Amino acid sequence: MEKLLTIKEAAAFLNVSEMSLRRWTNAGKLPCFRVGGNKERRFTQQDLSHFLHQADPDMKPLGIGAHRVAASAHIAHFYQSRDECLTDGISYLGQGLVRGEKIVVVSTGTRLARLLGGLEDSGFPVNRLVRDGLIVTDTGQDTPAEQIRFMADVLHHDERANGCRLLGDMAWALARQWSLADVTVLENCTNSSLTQPNRLFLCQYDLEQFKASAALMAIETHSLTAYQGRLKSSPYFSSPLKNYCAC
Repeated sequence: MEKLLTIKEAAAFLNVSEMSLRRWTNAGKLPCFRVGGNKERRFTQQDLSHFLHQADPDMKPLGIGAHRVAASAHIAHFYQSRDECLTDGISYLGQGLVRGEKIVVVSTGTRLARLLGGLEDSGFPVNRLVRDGLIVTDTGQDTPAEQIRFMADVLHHDERANGCRLLGDMAWALARQWSLADVTVLENCTNSSLTQPNRLFLCQYDLEQFKASAALMAIETHSLTAYQGRLKSSPYFSSPLKNYCAC
């Protein structure tokens, strides 16, 4: 019999969180063995490969590389150059538009213009999509409470769209002079209050602008982390507390 993988190893193989694996095994979508007195989950690589290639409706292409992620994933993307930030951001948003998703972009004014220009250059009718409310932009609000209210409003179900994806280039939070505590509240509230089926979140952090404490916070509050084209389960992420958001 082939070697059985732990849930941590299986999550790394699929580039998803352990929480997603638990949900899929509980729903009977992904086979697993239960071993030992604690009935811990174990997986075969064959079962994981089959699951990866059967285009499970709970998975969708990220738009960065060939990665597929859970349709409700919350991902931290670390970058060191603005070109990388824009290239990956445009690709991520373009994948959403190809899939018929509603797009929400939160960034600084300058970077917003470059992101929308990149989508226009890729052939998307940006002005019409903005006019129709299928692309929504924002330069950030002054407080976490205001930002959460804005996001909850624009991410509401839209029958014209096949789900939503949000891109947050967190440089906007620095421009708004948010503290690390403010950003932490926003990220935790996203996990506890805003994450729903078919809502995808990508939060970009500039390693040249943000301190190490902010990078660690991002790893702790996102189920997946992306860096230099690689996507990994966040080692310190834990399931959010229900009704955590104090906004």
